[in-house]
Amino acid sequence: MAADARNLRRGLPRRPGGDAWPPPGEAPGGLVAASARTTATASTPTVPAPDASMPIAAAPAVAAAPASGRRLRSGLPRVAGGGAWPEVVATPGAADVGVRDAAAAPQHAVVEEPPPAPPVSAPAAPMPGGAQPAVAAASPATGGALRRGLPRVAGGDPWPAPSAVAPVAAPPLAARSAAEPLPAAVPPVAAEPVPAAVVPDSAAPSAAASPAASVERKPAEPERPVSPAAPIVPASTPSSPTTTRYGPLTRTQWVGASVVGVLAIIGAATIVVQLTRWFLGLDFMQDFLASYPGETPLPEGAPVGLPAWLGWQHFFNVFLIVLIIRSGLQVRTEKRPPAYWTPRWAKGGRGRISLSLWFHQSLDILWLVNGVIFVVLLFATGQWMRVVPTSWEVVPNAVSAGLQYLSLDWPLENGWVNYNSLQVLAYFATIFIAAPLAALTGVRMSGLWPKNATALNRAYPVEWARAVHFPVMLYFVAFIVVHVTLVFLTGALRNLNHMYAAQDADGWLGFWIFVASLVVIAAAWIAARPTLLAPVAGMFGKVGR
Repeated sequence: MAADARNLRRGLPRRPGGDAWPPPGEAPGGLVAASARTTATASTPTVPAPDASMPIAAAPAVAAAPASGRRLRSGLPRVAGGGAWPEVVATPGAADVGVRDAAAAPQHAVVEEPPPAPPVSAPAAPMPGGAQPAVAAASPATGGALRRGLPRVAGGDPWPAPSAVAPVAAPPLAARSAAEPLPAAVPPVAAEPVPAAVVPDSAAPSAAASPAASVERKPAEPERPVSPAAPIVPASTPSSPTTTRYGPLTRTQWVGASVVGVLAIIGAATIVVQLTRWFLGLDFMQDFLASYPGETPLPEGAPVGLPAWLGWQHFFNVFLIVLIIRSGLQVRTEKRPPAYWTPRWAKGGRGRISLSLWFHQSLDILWLVNGVIFVVLLFATGQWMRVVPTSWEVVPNAVSAGLQYLSLDWPLENGWVNYNSLQVLAYFATIFIAAPLAALTGVRMSGLWPKNATALNRAYPVEWARAVHFPVMLYFVAFIVVHVTLVFLTGALRNLNHMYAAQDADGWLGFWIFVASLVVIAAAWIAARPTLLAPVAGMFGKVGR
């Protein structure tokens, strides 16, 4: 490379773990010339061979201009802001020439007596499709292998080829003699061809004096085989559309689970019935059933039959409790209320609740009013003696009635006159225990409870109310299911006449009243939507989002 005042840009190391190349203050020992400069006249003097006794700087091996006229591919600049390297420079009076074929063009290597030099590879065969330039590249003094780069010809091998590298030592710039400065530019020298990997005769003494400077052939490292990339398997397209799930299961799975559940219940019920019948067939259980048939006698003066107001109260209770359970579950599972209700007397948005909670609390108030009327009439007419236990014998009789129900041998009863002991305990628990618990816990969680009553809130925390309110609702659900099931299994027409028609008969009047009540309840269930509830709620407050 010609001497230049600009600083040479340093690149990657020539061996793994080495420093950036070339070292600071040094020039490469040999470069591949992309283009050669030819002189305009034949009188241009050639550079004389240096004296073997005088140490001189290594001159780069310059490839002579080929006769083929092909141009060498240029790469990145070697100095900041420079042009593509190697440069194609035209000498005045001469035309640009291409790269000489390495097999046809001889080259002249100027060698100085260097420190121990690394081995040099032999020239490789010409690359297909074009001439391969002869290369003289410097390697570090440690003898590391030269790093190879991109090919210089389209479709060729990485450049330079391992066999086309000639070692030329480059001593530090400080070791150069000041008396013999390098020329600004060294024109190409026509010389006899010198076989690669052979030192010229002029350098024989130095090569003989320094055994480390002998030239060796270094085989090229074999290229590592590249493992083929794993083929990309496209995602399989489902042959059937995505199955809709209802909760954790699909519709088919729900049907299958329901069938299995029903069969399991039937099997368990059969086992329970058979075990109960076997148990009641024992001698001591026969004596127990004779002593406690399943009902206790009523007190003297107890009314006979069921009045009409009791039938209407029964319908209102069923109507309200079904809607209360539905709205309560909606409040419990609702994430984003459709609308909010605010009392008219509230200031600054205080007392604002969701529309679903307003509907639930409104039903609670109606249910409480109906319950108070029911209890008052119950004690006013003496009907309380039918649902309130008056003797401790009700307990063993309730056990006897329960065993008879489990054996499917229904206890002898006449609901128009007297309930069996199990019915008495169930009605008493529902009217005088479950209903008051539902009311007290509901009021504690509602906006009607005083928020500033510190002592009262400490004595009755809201967490207790929440822990009790939901299980009470589950009790009402279980009571309704069992109650309706027994009504239909123990004489549906007669029982429905007792509850809805207020008569002791086996006609269909009570049944059709019951069907009409179911239609009314279903209509209310469907109508309990925000679009219909909002106008009603707006009559008692402000409705908005």
